[in-house]
Amino acid sequence: MRRGDVALGLAGLASLSVLPIGSLDAQQPDKLPKVAILEPGTPDYADKPSNIRDLLAALADLGYVDGQNVTFEFRFAEHALERLPGLAAEVVATKPDVLYTYSSGGARAAAAATKTIPIVVAPVNEGTMASLVSDFAHPAGNVTGLTLNSLKQHEKCLQLLKEVAPKVTRVGVLLNPLNPVWQNYPDVLADAARALEVALVRMEAHGTADLDHAFAAAKAQGVDGLFALSDSTLTAAQTPAYERIVELTASFRLPSVSDETDFGREGGLLSLGPDFSAIIRGAARYVHRILQGAKPSELPVEHPSKFTLAVNLKAAEQLGLTIPPSVLLGADEVIE
Repeated sequence: MRRGDVALGLAGLASLSVLPIGSLDAQQPDKLPKVAILEPGTPDYADKPSNIRDLLAALADLGYVDGQNVTFEFRFAEHALERLPGLAAEVVATKPDVLYTYSSGGARAAAAATKTIPIVVAPVNEGTMASLVSDFAHPAGNVTGLTLNSLKQHEKCLQLLKEVAPKVTRVGVLLNPLNPVWQNYPDVLADAARALEVALVRMEAHGTADLDHAFAAAKAQGVDGLFALSDSTLTAAQTPAYERIVELTASFRLPSVSDETDFGREGGLLSLGPDFSAIIRGAARYVHRILQGAKPSELPVEHPSKFTLAVNLKAAEQLGLTIPPSVLLGADEVIE
């Protein structure tokens, strides 16, 4: 187990007061069911909002108490996607009863590491899930979970950006080229871009160190708007990369949008993203059902049922933009 796996990973869980579920009463430690967690990010989630912290809390709400009726095995890639395959192999070797991960990189690494251990992936891009699960209603293999976003959502993001900032003509699409799900972006958005009369410019960054150059290069190409794609290495909330993206967006005075739900809340102009808390609760529910004996084939892949539109009026004021009433009326959150 890697550094801080239990001490940091379970700090929040240990403090929660819960009752064990009846069918998983306290057992001998060597007989406890094991949940493996492959985390693309860092082991500091006990102190920050994160998928892992929310998953542990949701499992606690379902009655799971570490050391009493479950054990957890953690691996952290620390935002280095190239580490995920090796870490997935490591955690699979511990023979967990179920493996949880998220992101396209985590999902692909986990699926490549085992064809027998049940895997719950949530959230993950819809395209990635489709490459791993041929039938969403009845997953035939060992993978199931909940999807994150779709092409229609991304087209709506561009539409909102153009509606709020009608003078935008060249939109930089920020992505990590190591994330396989973005390999054909922004080309897949060509029809939407044409209809909106904007040109799309691919902006690549592997992490925080690349961002200043990516923004400067985009500005030199005439980029006057930004679409930051959801990515665990770039737009995960409260990471150095995420904070730097918000800073650079303001510094270059770029009207911006993202499919990452927190983007609008944390300083970006607009965000249209799914309800992450609902997705993570769904993941905990699937982990619970597998520990109770269900197979992935009995757990259909679920899609987000609700999206949150956040509009940041402070960012709009700094850019000299007036948010149209139609957008304000449709907003779920207005940040002032």
